[in-house]
Amino acid sequence: MNRKELLQKAGLAVAVSGILSTLSAEDHDHSTMAMPTAGKSKYSKAMMAALHCQLSAEVCLSHCLTELGKGEKSLAACATSTREVISLCDSFVKLASQSSAYTKKLANLCIEVCEACAKECDKHANHHTVCKECRDSCLACIKELKKV
Repeated sequence: MNRKELLQKAGLAVAVSGILSTLSAEDHDHSTMAMPTAGKSKYSKAMMAALHCQLSAEVCLSHCLTELGKGEKSLAACATSTREVISLCDSFVKLASQSSAYTKKLANLCIEVCEACAKECDKHANHHTVCKECRDSCLACIKELKKV
């Protein structure tokens, strides 16, 4: 990651962190959110949970990179797991929004990756709020993805 990308992610983290602290994928009704497709997608709740999870993982990754830069090596595995969650949740949203035949298969893989991330973030949840928020959003995402 180059400096420009790091600064962009840091800006995203600052912009989103306030929102994420008050939002939870389980605490509000996603059915009122406008979806980009005509009508309501059968995957709307799962897509919203995956987007929330992806954003939480972005914030957590930015935090991990900052701490790694300070020499805190214990967050290396957390950074890796959040990058995987970011990629999988993004892919899930893209396929689900198209009602792809592969949506269910990808949801199952996304569940597996979110479970691993939640487990990793749980190790740091008592010391790092962003890790706790990432863990919680992964768990909420898993709950919705199991319904796919």
